[in-house]
Amino acid sequence: MSIFPKFQFRSITHRLIFGCVIAALFIYSVSYWHMHQVVELGVVTWMTDVAQSRIDSVAVEVEGILRSIEEKTELIIYPEQSKEKNQFNITLFKKLQQQQSLIKAVAIGSLLTESKTIKPSQIFGLSTNIQGENVLMTESDITRLLNYCQNNFNVSLPFWSNPSANNPSNKSLIYCTSLGEEKVTQNLLAIELTLDWLEPLVTRKLNLEDKINHFSIGQPFVIDLATKQWLISPPETIQSLSWFSKHTTVPEFQSNKKENKNYGSSQIFTDSQGTLIFTILPRTSWAMGFAISEAQMKSFRQNYFFTIIASMVKDMALICLAIVVISRQTTRSLRALIVSTENITQGNLNTILPTTKSRDEVGRLTAAFHHMRDALKTHIKELQETTAAKQKMESELSIAAQIQRSMIPRIEVTDGSNQNYEISALFQPARLVGGDLYDFFSLGGDHKVTQSDRLCLIIGDVADKGVPAALLMAKTVSLIRTITKSTSTPKSILQTVNHELCIDNDECLFVTLFCAVLDLRTGILNYASGGHDAPLLLRDGNVHFLELETGPPLGLEEEAFFPEQEYFLKPKDLIVLYTDGITEAMNRKGELFSEERLIDAISHNLRYNPTKIIHTIQYFHQQFIQDASQSDDLTLLVLQYQPSNPFSQEINVLEWTITINNELTELERVKPQIGKILQRESLVIESIEDTQLIVEEVLVNIINYGYSKESRYSIDLQFQIRDQTLVITFQDSGRPFNPLTEIETPDLSMDDDERELGGFGFYLVRELVDYIDYTYHNDKNILTIYQTITKKM
Repeated sequence: MSIFPKFQFRSITHRLIFGCVIAALFIYSVSYWHMHQVVELGVVTWMTDVAQSRIDSVAVEVEGILRSIEEKTELIIYPEQSKEKNQFNITLFKKLQQQQSLIKAVAIGSLLTESKTIKPSQIFGLSTNIQGENVLMTESDITRLLNYCQNNFNVSLPFWSNPSANNPSNKSLIYCTSLGEEKVTQNLLAIELTLDWLEPLVTRKLNLEDKINHFSIGQPFVIDLATKQWLISPPETIQSLSWFSKHTTVPEFQSNKKENKNYGSSQIFTDSQGTLIFTILPRTSWAMGFAISEAQMKSFRQNYFFTIIASMVKDMALICLAIVVISRQTTRSLRALIVSTENITQGNLNTILPTTKSRDEVGRLTAAFHHMRDALKTHIKELQETTAAKQKMESELSIAAQIQRSMIPRIEVTDGSNQNYEISALFQPARLVGGDLYDFFSLGGDHKVTQSDRLCLIIGDVADKGVPAALLMAKTVSLIRTITKSTSTPKSILQTVNHELCIDNDECLFVTLFCAVLDLRTGILNYASGGHDAPLLLRDGNVHFLELETGPPLGLEEEAFFPEQEYFLKPKDLIVLYTDGITEAMNRKGELFSEERLIDAISHNLRYNPTKIIHTIQYFHQQFIQDASQSDDLTLLVLQYQPSNPFSQEINVLEWTITINNELTELERVKPQIGKILQRESLVIESIEDTQLIVEEVLVNIINYGYSKESRYSIDLQFQIRDQTLVITFQDSGRPFNPLTEIETPDLSMDDDERELGGFGFYLVRELVDYIDYTYHNDKNILTIYQTITKKM
């Protein structure tokens, strides 16, 4: 047992016996107070209830005897009064004696009411001698009886005397009543009753004994409260108690007036001396009951308490004996099972296990070992097959991981063909294959620049890990590589990829993606985000986030909008792109690495390059999580802008805005204004005329298709000159109209008469510009045109 580490039991039998003994001692010690309460409230209450019941029974019997004498006296007297006097007396006595053998003597005498004296000539009495014969009483005996009645004549008749009032040496009781109702004379009847029957009756009825311990409970007594005379005496130890003294402490014993007595039912009085259970007889004012001293009560409780303890010890001994017999019978099968189990632990699964037909725990345990052995055989076979399959799967996953890594650029890259940037990356999946992605590549397309002049940066995080995320990651990378052949702005790249991922995406899989395009000639960084975190910018020893207005993750909303923003990089500026596996990494305390710790880690490198930044982040990241397991993929992409001619960054970017009404007459005002501005910037006449034509054709389409003739709205034109590129942005609040999709390209192979009207003007615009982009945002059509311009030498 764990609570007794020093004891080593070699047998279940010993363990059970020891446990039972300890449990019994603990239970008995806890139950000690409760057992006292049980004895006090149960046994003692039972004893007092039995005593009260018996006292009430004896009281009823004694009262019945006295009441019987009264009733039968009345029934005999009145029918016989018509007879001659002496004959009446003899007949009365004989009938009373026949009815009650307890009657000792009967006396009759005439009482003169005025003088209250009895004349000898007017008395008569009979008694019973030792032989049981009726004999005439002597005059002195008759006078003794009648005088008692005469002396108490003022008491209401009939009444009972105090015990032995006429003869203290011989305990008896006198019943006095009248035989007539004459005013002058009145006949008295005195019946003397022996009390020899009282003690045997009380002793027999009130002999209360504990049948278990053969212990006499209490001492019966009968006392006359008027004279304090004992009719049945208890031992001296009881008689000496203050209950029975002249100054009694029992309220019912303090007065001998019957009207002050609580007659008829037993009562209990308890104090420091013990317990007194008694009742008072209404006819005689006797107190009859039990007296139990405190010493007797204590001995009584202790005997019962010791009896309970002895019974518990006996029961515990029997339980231990039963445990020995049952446990030895039970462990016989267990011992055989132990031998077989030891053979199984040594690898012998063909060992013979014991058989049992019992349905108890031992039988079920034996059956369970049979099932366990068979299950082990099956499990080992399946484990061998599973291990082989797992090894094959791990080999396939390893190949998949190699394929996945081959889809992204190698970890550390410095592009030797173009020294305008240095780039480094980290890709560390949480499993063999991961859901993060990154990519960087040069853009071509419709721009009249070399392929190496624009660099596309991609970083993303698929909302899952493992094989499903790796598949979505591969699909996303393939889409980006394909889409960037025809579109080259971050906004359009994200919109197209999002549209493709939303197709048949019933599982609602999505990916967060950040896309940036860097113009290596000018340092202009255009970027957009689909639910991805903003990158960090390191400039002149300071670290801060790029301002970013992100759209929703890709794959959820087919018509999602992705705002595009622009930032100008300076030489030596460094951009850190990362996934949430870096910032949300958690140590064993449940703390996150967080963006604040990422910024602190980067800030430790004032003299920095992409490779060192990645190593620094890796170091602080590992120091933070320590031995905590990696819960998400880790991806970093760090780029440093290093233009070959730093002075190329000092470019004058011209920007101005023109606002017109939606009327065709406004064209005559706008074209000269544009010409003057462009002439001041030394553009050749061919570029100026191309720009005027582009503006005219676009405004005509906006005014004709975007507004009704009655509507009056304004159209905003924004012009920017970036080196050899003119960027023209048209914004209007007309109805949504995308000229790239809604204006069909004219078929130039057809004659003018056969070809449908319209579309030729916007066709010329497409031919004159490098790139056109359209979006509808905040209830506005936004058309952006990139035109290559030539300046005068």
